[in-house]
Amino acid sequence: MKNSWTGGETALPAEYVEENLAVAVHRREPGAFERMIDRFETPMFGYAHGILQNTFDAQEVVQDAMMRAHRALTKQYDEARCAALLLRPWLFKTVRNLSLNRRRSKTRALEQPLESFDDGRIGPFVSPESKDLEKREEADMLRAAMALLPVEARELIVLRFMEEMSYGEIASTVGGTEAALRGKVFRSLKLLREALEKRGVTHAM
Repeated sequence: MKNSWTGGETALPAEYVEENLAVAVHRREPGAFERMIDRFETPMFGYAHGILQNTFDAQEVVQDAMMRAHRALTKQYDEARCAALLLRPWLFKTVRNLSLNRRRSKTRALEQPLESFDDGRIGPFVSPESKDLEKREEADMLRAAMALLPVEARELIVLRFMEEMSYGEIASTVGGTEAALRGKVFRSLKLLREALEKRGVTHAM
């Protein structure tokens, strides 16, 4: 798999080299669904929270998404479809749809689309785990800055730089072309950089 920043080869995601969890769940193999929960529950929650900015809502969305996934894999999809399924983007797409539906049910507030922002090439996002954001207070600043972004920007940053999805996986999750998503990700990073600079975290990116 090509690294989107360097163009070099990177290791394939674990789901491509380990067991096919979708098939294992479909076959109702002992512990398969629990393994799927262990692997994806935390990142799915982080993604849902990035959209909803509410812990309770994000927890409910993840629980609903897992139940829907189990029903689809065991009752609605045949084994061939499960074998061909890209599980991570499929799960995240379910979380996305549920999160956006919940969000729409709570508010109809309009957000400025990413296309309206200037496309500044500012380089890759530096995650809270990196050396420049190791301190708890700086990680808190990052989360606070993320909360100020449009929902589309938040979710793209989570998917690309926290979940380290390829642009192909992101396209499978949110829709659109890889080329268009690259531009949106850069605009999202510009907005995040501006939000961080307002909070005095000028060295974060």
